[in-house]
Amino acid sequence: MKYNLDYIAHNNKLRIVNPKLKILYTFLTLIISLFSKNIFVPFIAFLVSSYLIIFRARVPVKIYLYLLLPAIAFALFNLIFMSFWYGKIVIFKIFFITFKLEGLKQGILIFFRILGGVSTMLFLALTTPIIELFYVLRRYLPKEFIDIALMMYKFIFDLLDTFLTMKNAQETRLGYKDVKTSYKSLGMLMSNLFIRTYEKSEKVYISMASRGYDGDIRILTELPNLKLKNLFIVLLFEFLLALLALTLPPLL
Repeated sequence: MKYNLDYIAHNNKLRIVNPKLKILYTFLTLIISLFSKNIFVPFIAFLVSSYLIIFRARVPVKIYLYLLLPAIAFALFNLIFMSFWYGKIVIFKIFFITFKLEGLKQGILIFFRILGGVSTMLFLALTTPIIELFYVLRRYLPKEFIDIALMMYKFIFDLLDTFLTMKNAQETRLGYKDVKTSYKSLGMLMSNLFIRTYEKSEKVYISMASRGYDGDIRILTELPNLKLKNLFIVLLFEFLLALLALTLPPLL
């Protein structure tokens, strides 16, 4: 796939920005948005993150919307569910469903929090290669945790590649021509997929051990320089965002 996350992370206009700066922006913006009582703060985070993704990083709009729409759908479902489940003051009633004021307010706030939080996380995922994230986080988190995450990330793609290869082979042999055959083929696929993946993991470990693996995965990468101008802009934005979160009263 040409436009997968890993490809976009390596081929965007913000690729040359230091990953520490992007992690700092993501972490601070996410925390401020989640703890804000006003919907304007997470909405500003959504607008800024969307601007950086689309106009600065030049990520295709279709890809960004494709990743964002499931979060929006979940947020809308949460908004509707909380509107008739949470609170006591009734706004209106449709058939047997009663919509309540407290639930509507809380649902709208959570909707904007999800919107701001997901767009901020997508900014980090779409502009920063995963190997650079692990390289930075390795300095602040236990290396065992990072090594496990790195191996999990690798085997996700191995698992997906094996799954697609086996599924394509089944489809060329009419393995999904009807419901009964589809269930049988799917069962064979799942059982063989586990065995193939386990065998591949054993081969990877043997190959690593034969090359001197001693329990420490060394990540070799060169990070771009951190520009003070960009750091100042990020800190100024986070300060203004936090100031808005502290001073603005709850809108709803």
